[in-house]
Amino acid sequence: MQKPLAKRLIKELHALADRIDAGNSELTEEEAMDILAFVTHRALSKEQACEHVHKQRSQFDNLIALGKLPKGRKRRGYKELVWYEDELDNAIKNIENSKNR
Repeated sequence: MQKPLAKRLIKELHALADRIDAGNSELTEEEAMDILAFVTHRALSKEQACEHVHKQRSQFDNLIALGKLPKGRKRRGYKELVWYEDELDNAIKNIENSKNR
């Protein structure tokens, strides 16, 4: 059984998707990107984060120490740190762009 907040979120997302399909969502490109970033903001464990950026654990730690990758964050109620997939993707793009300069 879905919780009331989850039901409301699903209803609002469906309504937004219908407005986008109809071409009258009135969302700016920036607003659409913000919504997409929020929806795709997926937490990864350290192991998953290392796999995502194709680095061994020691390489991953070195990139964090150099400030090239974001530090892990604590979440309320959890002991382990998490990294967010979209933030890692942005950091990797920045690393690649700096190599190409």
